Amino acid sequence: MTPLSVYVLTHNSERHLDRVLTAARRAADDLLIVDSGSSDATLAIAARHGARIVHHAFDNFRAQREFANGQCLHETVMFFDSDEIASDALIDEIAALKAHGFSHDAYAVRRDWVVMGKLIHALMPVSCPDYPIRIYRRGAVRFTGHSVHETLTGAASGGRIEAPLIHHTFETTAEMKRKLDLYTDLAALDLADRHERPVVLRFKGWFSPLGAFMKWYIRKGNFRDGRVGLILALYASAYTRRKYRKALERLSRKR
Repeated sequence: MTPLSVYVLTHNSERHLDRVLTAARRAADDLLIVDSGSSDATLAIAARHGARIVHHAFDNFRAQREFANGQCLHETVMFFDSDEIASDALIDEIAALKAHGFSHDAYAVRRDWVVMGKLIHALMPVSCPDYPIRIYRRGAVRFTGHSVHETLTGAASGGRIEAPLIHHTFETTAEMKRKLDLYTDLAALDLADRHERPVVLRFKGWFSPLGAFMKWYIRKGNFRDGRVGLILALYASAYTRRKYRKALERLSRKR
């Protein structure tokens, strides 16, 4: 039997956390919460599920995941977002892998996305379903250098699990706006650090938002998602516009 550490990053994550941890603890030999300052019932829920709770100030998602990775007790790790609920079929498949051994360095897991109660076809920056790596050997992979939408890379071999995670995100337009502010702050930091010229950022800020809307609404299929799909295409456009504007603002402050 291969022991498995499971971690969840939290910050005021009470909405789905009980269901997330109910599923996660069925897979975990070590259940870890890395919290960045919750003021709601998040910590009480985590304690009720017997999770280890570690506090760590949030800088960006990559840094938070790297910290969590270092806090895990076992070499094989799985993580859930605080709004991702593992299906019973996924938990059963993880149990089988633990029993027989993980033959790959990393495993991508099918993730279905639900926005405002609707199963959707796309949400910038991914088509849905997508297959993020969620199980891995710590010594075999690393996180990319992105502050947001960070991914794991470096695995010499990989498997794929079709039993899904269900990701519940953007339940209200207010929540969407809050996340838009956070994600574009982090994306702008990455853009500014790449030292692109202001004229390039300005040009992209003018023309890329329309391209983003067309890409996600038509090519990626948000038009099939009705009113929610239209909102998500507008989100893609707003995200693109704001990240370039904020990157320009960061560069101007550095002068």
